[in-house]
Amino acid sequence: MIYKLLILQLLAHLVSDFYLQTEQSCKDKADNAFKSRHLYVHSAITFACAWLLSMSWGFWWAALLVAVLHLVIDGLKSIFSDKKGAFFIDQLLHVAVIVATVMLYNKVNAIALPTWLPDMNVLLWIVAFVFCLRPANFFIKNVFKDARITVPTHGEENQSLPNAGRVIGNVERLLTLVFVMLGQYEAIGFLLVAKSLLRFRETDTVKSEYVLVGTLLSFGMAILVGVGVKLLIESNIIS
Repeated sequence: MIYKLLILQLLAHLVSDFYLQTEQSCKDKADNAFKSRHLYVHSAITFACAWLLSMSWGFWWAALLVAVLHLVIDGLKSIFSDKKGAFFIDQLLHVAVIVATVMLYNKVNAIALPTWLPDMNVLLWIVAFVFCLRPANFFIKNVFKDARITVPTHGEENQSLPNAGRVIGNVERLLTLVFVMLGQYEAIGFLLVAKSLLRFRETDTVKSEYVLVGTLLSFGMAILVGVGVKLLIESNIIS
């Protein structure tokens, strides 16, 4: 039960931190830190998601603890947002808070989840697919930011459909996860080669390298997540 609650809380974090937060909210938090009203609205959303996905009325105090610590961590991150690795440290701290809170709740209260919930295998794959959409885009974006890799912008070479790269990345990661889930690793290789052939331009080395880095990060992230889920399921470490 504790592992299932932990997975549900990680899912709540992904939903509240990446899907229910706008670009305007992130920018306002980065500019104003603890003075930003968006920080407190976001923390309230974090509380609601954590409580709802706990599937237990008694989890309210644990959800409140997660939300308050989330507020503090996000506020501090906004102050140090220009530091390298701030985003990743922020996410690690959020996960650490969730793990510690679930363990504390397990000691204080008996965990009782509804019987209609999907089994652990299904929940793990749900979290994997949810992560490989919007959250993965943020992870890749911050890898580029910390590595100081910027998109080349010179003339007509930068002409592309708005958000096309983001949609392509989402689709390729979803397909990669499906192929890993089905054990079709050859299909992943075919997909990677096909994309490389379509996007590679020999006359535009800078943009080709930019696209290649993004492609490797995108595929690599999806493969690692998929293989990690498969290993967890097959090893019976959590049940």
